[in-house]
Amino acid sequence: MKLKNVFVCFFFFSLVLQVSAQQLKLSGTVRDEKGEPLLGVFILIKGTQQGTSTDFDGNYVLNAKVGDVLSYSFLGMKTVEKKVLAGASQVDVVLKEDIQQLEGTVVVGYGSRKVASRTVASVAQVQGKELTKISTANAMEGLQGRVAGLVITNKSGKPGATSEVLIHGLGSFTAIYDGDDKRASAPLYIMDGVPVNGEVMTMLNPSDIESITVLKDAASTSIYGARAANGVILITTKRGKYNERTNISINHSLSVTTFTNATNDFFNDLVSPREYMDYYIIKDPDGLRRAATRLGYRETDPKAIADRILEENPYNTRWDKVFFKNFVPVLRTDVSVSGGMNNTAYYLSLGYLNQEGMQPHTGFERYNLNLNVDTKITDWLKAGLSVSLGHGESKSVPSESAELNSKVIRLPFYSPVDKNGKRKNFITSLLGDREGFLHPDYEAEKYKGVNYTDEIMPVGFLTFEPFDGLTFKSQLGIQYVLGEGETKSPLPSFIDYRSGGSVGTGATTRNSSKELQKTYTNQLEYRFNVAQRNDFTVLLGQESYENSGSSFSASSKGQPSDAFTMLSHGKERISVSDGYSKSTFNSLFARVEYAYAGKYFLDLSGRRDGSSAFRRNHQYDNFWAVGAMWKVKQERFLENLSWLTDLNVRFSTGLSGNSRIGDYRNALYVQAPQQYVYQGQIGYMLVLPPGNADLKWEQQRKTTFGVNMVFNHNTSINVEYYNRVTYRILSTRKVNSALGFHYIPDNMGDMQNQGIDVTLSSSLYKSANKYFAVRGNFNLNYNSPKVLKIVYAAPYTIKYDDYVGYKVGGGLDWMMPLFKGVNDSGDAEWYLPGNDRFEKQTDDTKATTVFDKWQLTQTTGKPRYAPINGGFSLDATYKSFALDLSFAYSLGRYQINEDRAILENPTYFGRQTFSKKALNYWKQPGDNTDLPKISSRNLMLRDSRLLENASFLRLRSIGLSYTLPQESLGKEAFFKELRLTASAYNIFTLTRFSGVDPEFGGGIASGGYPPTRQYSFGVGLKF
Repeated sequence: MKLKNVFVCFFFFSLVLQVSAQQLKLSGTVRDEKGEPLLGVFILIKGTQQGTSTDFDGNYVLNAKVGDVLSYSFLGMKTVEKKVLAGASQVDVVLKEDIQQLEGTVVVGYGSRKVASRTVASVAQVQGKELTKISTANAMEGLQGRVAGLVITNKSGKPGATSEVLIHGLGSFTAIYDGDDKRASAPLYIMDGVPVNGEVMTMLNPSDIESITVLKDAASTSIYGARAANGVILITTKRGKYNERTNISINHSLSVTTFTNATNDFFNDLVSPREYMDYYIIKDPDGLRRAATRLGYRETDPKAIADRILEENPYNTRWDKVFFKNFVPVLRTDVSVSGGMNNTAYYLSLGYLNQEGMQPHTGFERYNLNLNVDTKITDWLKAGLSVSLGHGESKSVPSESAELNSKVIRLPFYSPVDKNGKRKNFITSLLGDREGFLHPDYEAEKYKGVNYTDEIMPVGFLTFEPFDGLTFKSQLGIQYVLGEGETKSPLPSFIDYRSGGSVGTGATTRNSSKELQKTYTNQLEYRFNVAQRNDFTVLLGQESYENSGSSFSASSKGQPSDAFTMLSHGKERISVSDGYSKSTFNSLFARVEYAYAGKYFLDLSGRRDGSSAFRRNHQYDNFWAVGAMWKVKQERFLENLSWLTDLNVRFSTGLSGNSRIGDYRNALYVQAPQQYVYQGQIGYMLVLPPGNADLKWEQQRKTTFGVNMVFNHNTSINVEYYNRVTYRILSTRKVNSALGFHYIPDNMGDMQNQGIDVTLSSSLYKSANKYFAVRGNFNLNYNSPKVLKIVYAAPYTIKYDDYVGYKVGGGLDWMMPLFKGVNDSGDAEWYLPGNDRFEKQTDDTKATTVFDKWQLTQTTGKPRYAPINGGFSLDATYKSFALDLSFAYSLGRYQINEDRAILENPTYFGRQTFSKKALNYWKQPGDNTDLPKISSRNLMLRDSRLLENASFLRLRSIGLSYTLPQESLGKEAFFKELRLTASAYNIFTLTRFSGVDPEFGGGIASGGYPPTRQYSFGVGLKF
C-alpha cells in the first residue's frame, strides 16, 4: 500500500508539473541595437506551427512550456533563438542587423548566394512580384524595360507567344536570319541550377518565381563557359523557410483583352464603300465592267456599275469586328502553401491560366504544379527536391493554303449574313466564287488546330557539410518536354465552294516530339578566413549535360466524315516521318574569390568544356574570367563624406563560348530514302547540307568597367561600359552550287558590341510619418555593333529578302531601294546606288523610274537594331495604397511597315479594301505626295518609304493596390491579409510609326496577330 501511495503521489505531481508547463505565459519586448522597438517580429516555437508577432511597441505575449525554443526572426535582422527556462515569465530580445538580409543577396551561378554589395560580378535582379502584374502566359513580358542591357521584343499579341531576348546586342551578325543562327543569340536560361530551354518562360507560372537574375559580364557568365556567350538568365523559384508557420495564399484575377488605340486606328482608316468605288472608277474601269458582265448587268459605264453594286449591297461591314472578338477574358488563379518546421521547409503551389484569343478558336490554357521541399537530415547532411509540372494547350486556326490575304481587309460592301440574319458560311465575290471567302467563324469550326505541351522538371540535391565552411553539393536536374499537335484542315463536312459545291476531302496531321535534358552537377565549396581580414571562397565543380530529342509526324487525306477524322480513316496521301538527335557536354570548372578587409575583392574563374558539336580535335576549349572590385568609400580619405554612402569600382574581363550550330553539323551523313531502290538494291544519298569537320568553338571576349555610387542612403547610380567581341562566329556560308548544295556550316567571322548600361534608383520622397513614399528607377542601354571580319566571302553581305546587310567595319543596316520622290509626270523615282552599296547615294542626277529590287538596293543609313533601349518606373505608397507605373522605350529604332505595302497598293477591283492614305495619289504637278499617279502599276513598292521611325515610349503597365490594414482585420480574423488590385497593360505608346505597333512590323493585313491591351482586377488572400 505504501508503494502504491508513492506511485499515486508521483503521478499527481507529474501531472501538476505538466499542466503548469503547458500554461506558462511569456511576455517580452523585441528591440534593435539602438533600443527602438520592432513591429512585426515573428516569434515561433521551433518544431511547431505556434507563434505570434510583436505589436507597435515591440511587445508580445505567448504561451509556451519549459524547454521550448523560441525563434525570433525579422527582415534585415539576424535570427535569435531563446530557450524557455523554468520560472521564466518575461523574455526580452535585442536583434542585430544581418548584412545579407539588409543589403540583399543575389545568385551568381554556382555556389552559395552572395551579398549584393560585395559581388564583383555585374548582375541585375528583378523580384518575382514584378512578373505577376501582367496576366499573360509569357513571364518575360514582365521584364521588359526593367534591366539595363536586356532587350525584350514582343512581336505578336497571340496568346502563348514567345519573346525575342537579347543581352548586350546580337551574338552573331548572321543572327538576322531565321533558324539556328537566330537561336544562337539567345541567352542561357538556368532554373534552380539546371539549364532549361527558353520556352520555359511560357510554361512556368510567374507566381512561383522568387526572382530572376540577369548575368551580363565575364565575371558572372564565364563560369558557365560554352553556353554563356549571350548572357545568362537565372530563375530562382520560391521555397519554404525553416521554423515558419504555414502560410496559405490565394490569388485570383480576371482580365479582359482588347485592341490598342493604334489597332483601332488601323481599321478606322480603311475606305468606305463609296470611296472604294470612286477610286476604282478611275483605277480599274475594266474591272468594274468584268464584274458587271458576271452579274448580268447591262450597264457599261463604270460609275453606273458602281452605283448599282452599292444599291444592291447597302452594307459597310467592318470585317475586323466580324473576325476578331473584343474584350475577351483572361482568368488566372494561384494557390500556394508554404512553411517549415525545425528540420523541414516546404512550398507547394497550383496555378491555372486561361487566356482566350481574339481570333476565333485561338487561345492558351495552362496548368501548373510546383513542389519544393528542403530537409535537414542531420546537422551535416541536407537534401532538397523540386518538382515542377506544367501542361499547356494552344488552340489555333491553320491558314487556308489558297488564301493570300487576311480576312480583316475584305470588301466592306459584302455582308456576313443573309437577308434573314443567318450567317453566310461562304461570302461570294463580285468576281466569282474563286475570289470569295469563308466566314471566319465557319472556318474556325471546320479548321481545327491544337498543340499540347507537357513539361516535367524534377531537381534533387544533397548537401554535405562535414565541418563549418566546407560544403559539397551533388545535384541532378531533368527537363522533360512532351509536345503533341493535331491539325484537321478541313473537316470532311467542309464544303469546297470553289469546286462547285462538292464535298471536300478531309485531311489530318499529327505530330509529336520529346526532349529530355539531363544535368548532373557536383560542386565543392570551401569558405575560410586568414588573419581575420582575408576571406577566401574556393569552388571546384564538375558538370555533365545531355540533351536528346525525337520527333514524329504523320498525315493522311480522305477522311470520310466529321465522325471519322483519325489518321487511320484517311486512305490517301499517307505520309510518315521521324527524327532523332542527341548532344552532350562535359565540363570542369573552378572559382576563387578573395576579399581583403571588406574593401578589395578579386574573383578568378575557369572552365573547360567539351561538346559533341565538334570533332575530337576541336572538342574541348578553355574559358576563364578575372574580376575585381574596390570599395572606395571604405578608404580613409572618403570616410568623412557623409553625403556619399558608398562608392564601388568594378572591372572584369574574360572568355566564354558558344557551340549552338545544331546537332550533327560536324560530319557527313547519308540517308536511304525508299524511292532510292535500283534493281532491288538500296541506294544512298548524302544528307544536305553536308557537315564540316573543321568546325571550331565560337569564342567571346568581354571586358566590363563599372562604377556604382550611393548618395545619402537613398539614391544609387550604376554606370558600366562593356566591350564584347565575338570570334569565329558559328553560322553557315555559301558555296558554289555546282557542288550540289548551296551552303555549309562554318566559322564565319568576328563582330563587336560595345556600349554602356546606366541604372539610377532613388527614394524621391518619404514623409516624416512614413505614410507617403515615392521611389523611382531608370535604366538605359546604348549598344553599337560592328562587323570586324568575314571569312570565305566578300567583305559584305546583303540579304535582299530580309532587307538587311552588313559590311566589315560597319554595323547591321536596313538595305532597300531609296525612294527619291514623285516627278512632275507623276512617276515614282529611285536613286541609283553607287559602286559601294553601303555608301548611301542620293545624287538627284542619278535616278531611275524603273524599279528593280536587286539593282536598286543600297543602305538606308538606318540601323537594323535600335542603339538605345531602356525603361523607367515610379512607385508610390500611401498607407495601405500602392501605385506603380512602368515605362519602356526604344530610341533610334526603325521598322518596315508591311501593312502599307498592302493597304496603300490597291491591285485590281474586287480583291480587297485599302487605306484612305491611298487616295492621296499624285493628280497634278505640284502635288506633295509619295504615291505616284493612279495609273502606275505599283503605287507603294517595298522601298525606303516603308522604313519608318519606330522609336517609342510605352506605358507598359500601371497598377493600383489596396491592402486592408492588419488592425482592421483583428487578431481573430480568418485571414491575415486581404489585397485588392487593379492594373492595366500596354496602355499607350508614343511613336511616329504609323503601323499597329513599333515592335511588330510584320503587319496584320497579311494575317498577323495584332497587339493587345489588358485590364485586370484581382484579389489576394493570405491565411
